Amino acid sequence: MEALKELLYSIGSFCVKIIRIAVEWFTALSLLNKIIVLNTFTAFLAIILPIAKYYIFESWTDINNPIAVYLILIVMIMFASTFFHGQIIFALRIVTNLWYLISVIVLYATNSISHAPYVLSIGFLFNLIAPVIYIGASVMVYLSGEN
Repeated sequence: MEALKELLYSIGSFCVKIIRIAVEWFTALSLLNKIIVLNTFTAFLAIILPIAKYYIFESWTDINNPIAVYLILIVMIMFASTFFHGQIIFALRIVTNLWYLISVIVLYATNSISHAPYVLSIGFLFNLIAPVIYIGASVMVYLSGEN
């Protein structure tokens, strides 16, 4: 029983150290980089929420975003880019987010979300907002000279 207590204490203290390190890292970031990190939650909502729905068999059926998996990679790129600076990182941030934003707009404009008649859901809005915030914050970081 004493070994179990010691094991749980060790695991708990390790978790507290990890959380403390993460909080210290986050508080040391500039405001604009904090915005980039916090926009991860918006991107998470863009990934999990349906972008449209259609009515069939007397019920509404959700349609998920077929390109949302790419937003997962973009979130990883944006998170990792807070550790690095320079024009290449700025270009990577802008190109990946513009590519995703254009892809979402083309998906809607070409009516490729579904062949069934559909209405847009709130998830579509998050799919537009997340890359726009990433692009805006990246441009602001670059223009502020933090790179």
